[in-house]
Amino acid sequence: MLWRILGLVTFGAIIVAALAMRGDTLTGVWAGVYLGTVVWMTDSAAFFTGRQIGGEKLAPDISPSKTWSGALGGLALGTGAGLLVWIVATDSPWWIGLILSATISVLGQLGDLSESAIKRHFRIKDSGDIIPGHGGLMDRLDSLTFGVLLVLLVGALHAGYGSVAEGLLYW
Repeated sequence: MLWRILGLVTFGAIIVAALAMRGDTLTGVWAGVYLGTVVWMTDSAAFFTGRQIGGEKLAPDISPSKTWSGALGGLALGTGAGLLVWIVATDSPWWIGLILSATISVLGQLGDLSESAIKRHFRIKDSGDIIPGHGGLMDRLDSLTFGVLLVLLVGALHAGYGSVAEGLLYW
């Protein structure tokens, strides 16, 4: 019962965060492009870097195929790609974009590991079978979970709940 309540609260918070980030302006679209770029470039680079370089396992008990080289490759490309979108989308200081991009990249990897830990806890390999061989819908979205919550936190603290995207992108 506790897991179900925790799941509902967590998913509810993620949905609220995504809706608040999107808002009703074009800035919300740019915030989504920024977040998606950081997260999915991190995910892709981690996969390919880990496969090419290999090395020490990141969290073998949770996700045996993830490596430190993959995590660092993901951090590098996700941060760099996020910074590029930041520079294109806003005239805010580049170093704020760098810090936010690196933080979102790390949080994306933590979201991925968290979902893997939950699957291990319940002894299931995939969270769904809509896309065969891809672990289900949650494997496509797990990296966004903590990042979108950070976007909500930063944006709301900076510009208020009604202007989350503006608070994220405009300093």
